Amino acid sequence: KSRGLQFNDEMRAKQLLQNISYYRMSGYWYPLLADKQNHIFKSEATIEQAYSIYKFDAKLRSLIFSEISKIEVAVRTQIADGLWFTDSSLFKNPAKHAKTLSKIDEEYSRSDEDFVTAFKAKYNDHFPPSWITLEITSLGTLSLLYSNLKDGVSKRTIARYFGVADSVMVSWLHAITYIRNICAHHSR
Repeated sequence: KSRGLQFNDEMRAKQLLQNISYYRMSGYWYPLLADKQNHIFKSEATIEQAYSIYKFDAKLRSLIFSEISKIEVAVRTQIADGLWFTDSSLFKNPAKHAKTLSKIDEEYSRSDEDFVTAFKAKYNDHFPPSWITLEITSLGTLSLLYSNLKDGVSKRTIARYFGVADSVMVSWLHAITYIRNICAHHSR
């Protein structure tokens, strides 16, 4: 208030700050600053304007996340096929593959999904088939797995399903993972 931000309803502003936090809201009133060094607001800038930007950002994140979720499920479906992900001969960089397998193992060990618990109770295999394992791995891990695959029919088949070249698919997976994480963690 002392820096020029106006409030149409101070009680409502207090409630917003109690629920959203001053720090998070400050990212949304940043465009309303006339002097970004001294944090002085433009004349006529209101907390309600900042809250409108906040709500727009939340809605945009929600819409993007919804669409990325559909892509993520489709990627999992196209990648899932047996135990291929454990075969190091299919990958360009054995060290990266070992690191990715270790990450998959961590994700698998941490999972308390019913289908994982049922598999562990019934079988002694280290990993279940990919259609089970890749359901509980992060999109980032899937992206690492796909990008390290040797060029060939499998990699091209997956990319072709999405109508892109395999090099584009690698780029898209990395970008989608990055954007998904922004949305999932409520970043701006």
